[in-house]
Amino acid sequence: MAQLHVSRSGAAYPDDLVLLKRLYDQVCEERGIIPGSPEASELAIEAMKLFSAGIFDEDTIGSHLRGSFSPRRRSG
Repeated sequence: MAQLHVSRSGAAYPDDLVLLKRLYDQVCEERGIIPGSPEASELAIEAMKLFSAGIFDEDTIGSHLRGSFSPRRRSG
């Protein structure tokens, strides 16, 4: 997969947001998460946390979101 230009400063540029949105959409679809749901919001927050922590690699972010990220289930 082609590597988009990504920020090394932690600031998200348009190409970075495209990458993060693509990963968000893929993981939501794969895991049956409804976009806009509380779980999807947590997924987006986790993606931004990884990016803000200096993780810019698409495969690394994707692997984390697919493997180790587990949205908190709310009791209700």
